[in-house]
Amino acid sequence: QFARYIESKDTRLVTVGQERYRVYRYEGAIHGLDDAVVLLAWKANQPMAPEHLHCILSTDRELGDEDILRYYAQRWTIECFFRQAKDQLKLDGYRVRHIRAVKRYWAVVLLSCVYSIAESRQNLSTGLELLRSRKDHSVVEFIYDAAKQDIPVDVIKKQLRIA
Repeated sequence: QFARYIESKDTRLVTVGQERYRVYRYEGAIHGLDDAVVLLAWKANQPMAPEHLHCILSTDRELGDEDILRYYAQRWTIECFFRQAKDQLKLDGYRVRHIRAVKRYWAVVLLSCVYSIAESRQNLSTGLELLRSRKDHSVVEFIYDAAKQDIPVDVIKKQLRIA
């Protein structure tokens, strides 16, 4: 809500790589942190609207706006990977205690990522969507073939483990 009151004249232009941002910097206490920096940033070529707002928190007040944004940009692909791994590969739902099990699970997750990307020749989201689509098609084809062979519905449900 605070960002709605910020005008272009209250920001400064910051360049990170090829991208330019309008940045408003706040320094001080925030939600239990005594010393923090919050950057409110919008791409310079977009309106300063809520849907274009990026909020970045840093606990290092010595860093300049450019450095904070640069670190954020580098970290963003890592954050996206972890979000996808949690949401799409159920990384957050797996609970193990032994380091060996953790390493095995990470190996499976990373192999799934590489396989998905290789199959789609694009990115992880597209690859997972492609593989899920193939799986759905396989299930439909299995049911169709079973029905053509007059296999009872109860047997089909048992094989699909939905009985």
